[in-house]
Amino acid sequence: MTISTTTPTELAYLRDTYTFRLEKEATVLDVVEKKKENENDVVVVEIALDKTIAYPAGGGQPSDRGVIYVHDVGGDEKEDVSFEFNSVRMDRESKQVWHCGTFTTSSSSDSLRGKKCTIAIDEQVRMQHARMHSAGHLLDVAVASVPGLETEKLVPTKGSHGIEEAYVEYKGNARTLSGIDDDEKLIKMINDNLYKLIEKNDAVKTEYLAYEEAKRACGGHLPSYISPDAEEPPRIVTVADLGCPCGGTHVKSSKELKRVIVVGLRVKKGATRISYEVDLSI
Repeated sequence: MTISTTTPTELAYLRDTYTFRLEKEATVLDVVEKKKENENDVVVVEIALDKTIAYPAGGGQPSDRGVIYVHDVGGDEKEDVSFEFNSVRMDRESKQVWHCGTFTTSSSSDSLRGKKCTIAIDEQVRMQHARMHSAGHLLDVAVASVPGLETEKLVPTKGSHGIEEAYVEYKGNARTLSGIDDDEKLIKMINDNLYKLIEKNDAVKTEYLAYEEAKRACGGHLPSYISPDAEEPPRIVTVADLGCPCGGTHVKSSKELKRVIVVGLRVKKGATRISYEVDLSI
């Protein structure tokens, strides 16, 4: 099979959050070395693969980190080349995933193209990010369970699911819609809902659904960027019976989140931002 440098990357991470190593299934599409400022600077390299389990930053979720081992590089003496990446990005135009990092063994970029490789991601980082992201979806359900804050009234618009900063932003004023001006009282109601949802231990489902079925799973509406005529059906992540279009990685059940708490609520210019934390130590 001939692989072009314009070949899109197969996103294997969409199939299984819990796959942390892909053994000799991926092929190097291209290697790009970033220009260094001087001879003492570390050369930063980006590698595109035809298949990856590494999540590229997007949708409020940080990227994975890990190692790529490129096999059978060199002349008569076939050796493996090791490459550590600390960030991953998606090129939206080419639909290729690029892994950014540095070589830990000597190599020539030209000798890597077309070679088979093994990719391994940091399991702890992957699961931390998955828990943070699923917790953001669970927060949507906990908020919508407060009278007056149903999703059609307080609409989720964007979020950040990083370990250092995690929040979901909603269109609408949570205080006005709920009739509760006391932020501490409102936060306590949401936190009580989060506790109950985690204890319920619902499965987190990830499915590709036909447009109308996806609408039903998401409470009767989908974002305008999802077209009913799209070539591929939308990927819907359902947490506690509420679906949402999402391309991120997620845990298998709400019980895996263990402890999620709202730590702040801010209303500004008709938008409500609710910040949360996940106890990743348990």
